[in-house]
Amino acid sequence: MKRATDPTKKRARAASKATASKPLTLTERKREDILRAAAEVFRHDGVRGASTDAIAERAGVSKRTLYNHFASKDALFDAVIERYWQRFSARFDEETDAALDLESRIVALSLARLQVLLDPELIGFFRAVLGESMRTPELARVWGHGVDALALLGLRAFVREERERGRLRFDDEEVAIAQLWALCFDPLFWTSVLLMRARVSHAEREATVREGAKTFIARFGAQATAERTPPKTRSVR
Repeated sequence: MKRATDPTKKRARAASKATASKPLTLTERKREDILRAAAEVFRHDGVRGASTDAIAERAGVSKRTLYNHFASKDALFDAVIERYWQRFSARFDEETDAALDLESRIVALSLARLQVLLDPELIGFFRAVLGESMRTPELARVWGHGVDALALLGLRAFVREERERGRLRFDDEEVAIAQLWALCFDPLFWTSVLLMRARVSHAEREATVREGAKTFIARFGAQATAERTPPKTRSVR
């Protein structure tokens, strides 16, 4: 069975491949230097505390060069977010073996995605933004930024494929996807962002994900759903 590709994931992957497929010009290299420096300064100093002076100094460029590329610090912040999405989206392409049983496939998919989501650099950036979002609500755009994150992670395509294969059954796709995220990803991702745990070991990741997969299948697995559905009674005339 050929799996459909989510448009969000396809666009992000195409942008990432286009960036990596040809050598960068001097202007493009300077832009990349600025973006890398901005990401570091935003993580270390916070978004509000970050200054274009510090970013330019870390990037090894003049402020004039920085503003030639980005009209403002807000524009630079948005470009950093976009760069993160493009950079990490290329690492969400790992396929899972369709021959695996449903639980094993959910575990494989989740562990591969968590390897990216729990990257210390990504966690550090989200943590810095989250810390200031209460005082600066507009920074919350980092969590959406026009990207369907669940599609980018491959969760949307996964649940659709498994429903077509007859191994999942649900009436509301959004609910099923949200529950898969909540059970297999949320306990590890958000507690890491919120500094509620140290770096998560592989064993802890696997244990959390496997329990989440079992619970998800108990609710949305086709067999479990069929067992809960009462048989239809024929009316007696």
